[in-house]
Amino acid sequence: MQETGFITSFNDDEITIRIKDLSDSQRYMITNAVGSQSTMYFDDGRHITVDQRKKIFALFNEISEYLGYTQVNVEEILKIRFIEQMDNPVWFSFSNCSIEIAKQFLEYEITFCIQNEIPFKTKLMDEIQQSYALRYQLVMHRICFVCGKTHAQLDHVDTIGMGRNRRHVNQVGYYAWTLCDKHHISGKHTDGITTFMQKYQVKPIKLTQEMIDKLNLADKGAINQ
Repeated sequence: MQETGFITSFNDDEITIRIKDLSDSQRYMITNAVGSQSTMYFDDGRHITVDQRKKIFALFNEISEYLGYTQVNVEEILKIRFIEQMDNPVWFSFSNCSIEIAKQFLEYEITFCIQNEIPFKTKLMDEIQQSYALRYQLVMHRICFVCGKTHAQLDHVDTIGMGRNRRHVNQVGYYAWTLCDKHHISGKHTDGITTFMQKYQVKPIKLTQEMIDKLNLADKGAINQ
């Protein structure tokens, strides 16, 4: 059950909420729910930005062109899938949804493109670099952190040691990213790590055992450095 109301008072750890026009069945449900745990969501009043809306619909267009569906169909399908996986499912409109919903949906939309290998021209690297989940997707699908090219190579930010076999080293906790040949050779090694990160506004991701296993980066039983 989901209802919208107004906070009428707040005292230490108690909040009073006024809800209008409750039906008898809703009143019954609330009465029986007294004392149970509930979740509250607060609307901070900020709505979707022009930039967010522009990027969301630009991706709708690119996905529809790639898959052969109409843009309206793509919007409906992705929107329904997104709502189904929300903690608090609620229908919304891209004309006036909250800035947080728009942010979450754009991240969901980008993840859909990456996981389904759908190329996109829309400039989204800023959104990707601000999200751990999206940077994780770049690494797992070997997409360049800088330009978005596919078939990028995993590059360790932390040095493993000259002459050491990386497959024999436990890489858990090492920082890494995926870079295409251009940005791996002429970019990072020419500029240096700090300058490279500042120039392209990219952030590496810490490798986990799950990532190492899925990417087959090390032999079983790899030792610590």
